[in-house]
Amino acid sequence: ESVAINQLKRFVADYAFEHGVEYAPQVKEGKKERVAIIGAGPAGLSAAWDLTLEGYQVTVFDALPVAGGMLAVGIPEYRLPKDILRKEIQDVEKLGVDIRLNTPIHDIESLLKDGYQAVFIAVGAHRGAKMEIPGEDLGGVYDAIEFLKEANLGKEIQVSKRVAVIGGGNSATDSARVALRKGAEEVHIFYRRERRDMPAIAEEVEAAEEEGIHLHLLTVPTKILGNDGRVAGLECIRMELKEFDRSGRKTPYPIGGSEYKTDIDMVIE
Repeated sequence: ESVAINQLKRFVADYAFEHGVEYAPQVKEGKKERVAIIGAGPAGLSAAWDLTLEGYQVTVFDALPVAGGMLAVGIPEYRLPKDILRKEIQDVEKLGVDIRLNTPIHDIESLLKDGYQAVFIAVGAHRGAKMEIPGEDLGGVYDAIEFLKEANLGKEIQVSKRVAVIGGGNSATDSARVALRKGAEEVHIFYRRERRDMPAIAEEVEAAEEEGIHLHLLTVPTKILGNDGRVAGLECIRMELKEFDRSGRKTPYPIGGSEYKTDIDMVIE
């Protein structure tokens, strides 16, 4: 078997965390230049760490009330414990990085006028992709990224009884499992290819199924059905796989006459 590098790193990190091992890197002599970083996600914090080690004065701005970017608002607590993330961010702050939260930046010029000699933009991509199908404007349709963000920030989310999640990536499996934890009675994941083609981590897919989440493979929703302005169901079509595409996966094609409808009262895409 190959070396389990993830588990080895996890063991060392857990040991250091539990035994209070401190990492004190050498910081070079301070420079007069100030650097502004927009975004306190992985890219922004990594840049802040490296620039501070080089002796620069670094300030990180973020519009969110928490630092960490998608690590903080896009990954559920059960997958990435918040105390671990907070420890990592505290290490960055101890190094001397000034992190300013709830501070959206609307233009670069204002930072330059404030005396920053350089600006690094690390705003990330906090928007999910739309299916571009009829019914996406109905009440009860949520963007997966926004759904996870609100859940991670502790906002009140009204989860319906029968939830449909469209997609096969980590955001889809995370959204499905969070919806279940928020009180959904049934959660269904719809994915256009086969299970082995799902971009999500295999262990996460297995965990979702073990929790009772239903996988509908080779299936694509073509329309979100509504009643009085809210989600009432999905219209789907079954798919078949044919030639390989550039990603190395087979291309899905709709099977004529395989359309069907299912009752759903909330959609996450």
